[in-house]
Amino acid sequence: MTEDLAAWQAELADRIQPMLEAAMLAAAGSRPDGEIAGIGISTDADATSVVAFANSRQNLDAMVADEPEFALDSKWHIGEWDLDVTGSGAPDPLEPLRAELVQAKPSADGSTGTAGFAVPGMQEFRHAVWGAIAAAMAASAAEGFFDRWPTAAHVFMPLDADVDEQQLADWSAPLNDAEGVAELRAFLQLD
Repeated sequence: MTEDLAAWQAELADRIQPMLEAAMLAAAGSRPDGEIAGIGISTDADATSVVAFANSRQNLDAMVADEPEFALDSKWHIGEWDLDVTGSGAPDPLEPLRAELVQAKPSADGSTGTAGFAVPGMQEFRHAVWGAIAAAMAASAAEGFFDRWPTAAHVFMPLDADVDEQQLADWSAPLNDAEGVAELRAFLQLD
């Protein structure tokens, strides 16, 4: 990672932390904290579509009842969750971030977007964005943001992206207690 890209990643992490928190709260909506079984952030494969999701206890219980052998998948796979900001009726706090990332990403013709420096390529850009999100979420966890949902899965997971399972575990481990980390690692088939 270039020095410019590393500096941008650190600056982005600091700047987006409140946005990510606001988006996760919006995804959880007005549901009582105890009714949230999962909360987190996801991106698409090119790291420009950043979305907050939550999983209601009702959805988790129904999925586990239907397919108990996939209980860990139901709990930890953010793509299976039932709540996002669009269903809450609230404005999406991540809309400006998505617009910024679309403009900042390197294009196929080799131009660098609006990041203000040369981004080596799409892979480096994606990893910088993902690193910023993971760092912001880890800072939120350190400040107690996720404590309101102590039994919920707390996840950062790019969907449909070529990211190895160990990296996924590393990004989400700081967000969870030891029991949650063990469950996450089992879901990712790392143990």
